[in-house]
Amino acid sequence: MPPQVYSWTCSICAANWVIEATGFDPNASREQTAYALGYPTCVNPAVGLADTTCMVHLFESYGVAAFQEWVNWERAYSLCEQTTGVLNSTRWYHFVAIRGVRNGNLWVANSAPGYQGIWDDVSPAQFAAWAGSWQVVWLERP
Repeated sequence: MPPQVYSWTCSICAANWVIEATGFDPNASREQTAYALGYPTCVNPAVGLADTTCMVHLFESYGVAAFQEWVNWERAYSLCEQTTGVLNSTRWYHFVAIRGVRNGNLWVANSAPGYQGIWDDVSPAQFAAWAGSWQVVWLERP
């Protein structure tokens, strides 16, 4: 994933990766994704993504069922094994796209590689450091 240009755009970058990777719109630009996500009401420089409901609505606009869920490690791992979406910790204050799992970690597409020590994988220890603050917006596979 190309790096994000502005600090507040991680949710846009993560959503754009999911939209392209799933084939919903392989040519979607980050600018298009920002407006589809709800710029400037749902996502803006002041707060980043204001509400994950906006992310759910974005994915649903492509005709897929999407759900927001607060998760523990076991549930996050299970979802990442099965589907894609976005992962966020309200204490990490960053959004990444879900690629899957590998080597016992959550495999992510990260627009700010290395932010708070997380690159392309979220380990169980990294997840535990911000336990209770993780949420996933996940797509239901047909």
